[in-house]
Amino acid sequence: MNLSDFFRTLSFSKPLRVDEKLLTENKTFCIMPWVHLHVTQNGTVAPCCQAPCDAKNSFGDIKEQSIDEIWYGKEMNAFRSKMLKGEKDSRCLRCYEKEDSNWISLRKITNEKYLHHLQRIEQTSKRGELANMPPVYFDLRFSNVCNFKCRICGPWSSSKWHKDAVELGMKNESDPSITSAADSSILLNELEAHLDELEEIYFAGGEPLVMNDHYHVLEMLIKHNKTDVKLFYNTNFSVLNYKDYDLMKLWGNFPNINIAASLDASGERGEFLRKEQNWAQTVENRKRIADELPHVNFMISPTVYALNLLHLPDFHKEWVDAGFIEVEDFIPTMLIQPEAYNIRVLPFAIKEKARELYENHLDWMKAQFKTNGDVEKMNHAVQQFKNVLVHLFDADHNHLLPELKKKSAELDALRGESLSTVFPELSTLFS
Repeated sequence: MNLSDFFRTLSFSKPLRVDEKLLTENKTFCIMPWVHLHVTQNGTVAPCCQAPCDAKNSFGDIKEQSIDEIWYGKEMNAFRSKMLKGEKDSRCLRCYEKEDSNWISLRKITNEKYLHHLQRIEQTSKRGELANMPPVYFDLRFSNVCNFKCRICGPWSSSKWHKDAVELGMKNESDPSITSAADSSILLNELEAHLDELEEIYFAGGEPLVMNDHYHVLEMLIKHNKTDVKLFYNTNFSVLNYKDYDLMKLWGNFPNINIAASLDASGERGEFLRKEQNWAQTVENRKRIADELPHVNFMISPTVYALNLLHLPDFHKEWVDAGFIEVEDFIPTMLIQPEAYNIRVLPFAIKEKARELYENHLDWMKAQFKTNGDVEKMNHAVQQFKNVLVHLFDADHNHLLPELKKKSAELDALRGESLSTVFPELSTLFS
């Protein structure tokens, strides 16, 4: 049965009457399954990047099914149906938890961003079936290929981590690469078939800037004059030239590019936490973007965890003072897993030090904000810093501190490093 025949077989009930309150006020509804397809680095299709990506919780596997088979399949239909009924889904737990703690959730962000697709919901059957409405927003993780082996990461998200993982007994000597598709050309061809409707692509990894398929997508978009697509990156921001590709030339074709740089610390600390990083090159890359492609929206999205908690305010000030970012372009996100790295493991004395540091930093942020700045983004950044303190004190996981010390000692020994030397503010914990 082809797709045209398939659509004719769907039994649609009377169209739903939907208003904006469903997206702006409802506490469970998410528009994601109407607009967005998330392909993980192992090939499963999950509700979004915040949801579990295992086979049990997925909508399907891109290695075994086509995009259309998954998008119009019974698993996604059932998920949409739950949304229409206002039922909670366990896969959405992270958004529920964030909202309960006054964090900005991906659910709320996406509902606001895609409010203009309200009619898709109205044209959905009660069983969650859509009629010829393909995804407009792709989140593509082609593989786990990465050029870094960050402290908080592992082989599931970084091919570079493979050797260390074997040494630490985390996995056997199998292939370090994990790929989303058995043949990426098939996935790219399917993407090409949906270019007419495409509005946004989110690239993450692994590290997208060292993935061949990422560049193939950019070339495809340029070839089809589809350069109005929004490009959003979560990247370690380590390279602007890869093989024969010059990102500056490629990006010059796209008017709407957003970079969220995953930088967790500056200088020696940054190179320690994100192993293989060259900090001087990172700084040079930022200067080049600012000089040659000033239209690119650049922000830093550090992951907050036990090792960098006390350093982040200084890092933020450093890049604002250097003119690399505006004060509102530094928006922290909280690490939840692995639990041993979560900031809740820290002893009370360090938590109290962090409280004073962050309260002073919030005052500094407000004083630095310019009258012509992005008020909405500034409010978001301020709220995220406040939420760090809320998360820090809302539970005590000090019992996991021995696990953090063990993990750190093992990596220090394996890599010939010393955490307490690079982070003297934590020396009492690790010396």
